[in-house]
Amino acid sequence: MFLMRRHVKKMETLSVSVACRVTILIGAILLPVLLTSCGKKGQDGGTVAGEEKTAHGNEGDFLDKDAKPDERKYLVAAKPFFIAIANQQYAEAYALLSSYAKARMSLNQFTPAEERAEFARNESNPLTNVTAEQFADLMKYVEAAHGAPRAPKMLHVFSTDADVLNRRSAEQFGAVDSMFAIGAMPDSIPGDIRRASLRGQIHTELSPEDVEKAANAQGISVDELKKDENFDPYFNLKVVIVEEDGQLKVGYFEFLPPSMMD
Repeated sequence: MFLMRRHVKKMETLSVSVACRVTILIGAILLPVLLTSCGKKGQDGGTVAGEEKTAHGNEGDFLDKDAKPDERKYLVAAKPFFIAIANQQYAEAYALLSSYAKARMSLNQFTPAEERAEFARNESNPLTNVTAEQFADLMKYVEAAHGAPRAPKMLHVFSTDADVLNRRSAEQFGAVDSMFAIGAMPDSIPGDIRRASLRGQIHTELSPEDVEKAANAQGISVDELKKDENFDPYFNLKVVIVEEDGQLKVGYFEFLPPSMMD
């Protein structure tokens, strides 16, 4: 498994935009499989003071139970954002963003461009001083691509390495680690406030039309698909935690499709 991961990482030394195209191409081929079998099962992360029971059960259970003690604070900082997104409470999610996250957003953060030129165009023409209403409108792209969020699935710390978080790692696969950690995070977000990169997943509810498409792709009925215990639509969510005015906040984020690496 380790050698396979390294092999895949070597292949992914492509630029972020090219990697985006590769991911989308793979996703188009393997979407039915990804919808029913990929992704880690929800992890029992124990409880954190102040957690509340909701319609989804204990919403702290998706936190990585194997997190190191010094990583726990980053999970706790990102948890409210994940829960707000999962509950489609986009105004609350927006309120949890740092001023840096609100100051600049690219469409690529919500729906990665398929073409390199389109990706570059989105990055060079970001939305600035984004409002809560605009953020909610941008979330419609995520829902259209992956279904409506319904519950947190899992969340873990990917990296707290300052060199990785600032694209300056001298390790052999440092550039790839940075791509996984911060994606297209802009340089306008100061490097000295970046604290951790986290990756997680959120369960989604597909529209009847999309469920039918997924069933047809597998050559089974909708009822058969719904009865499959492995049928588990979701999307990936990458966040970078920053420290702003002494508080840990979401400084950057990206919504991403399911992946073979999940």
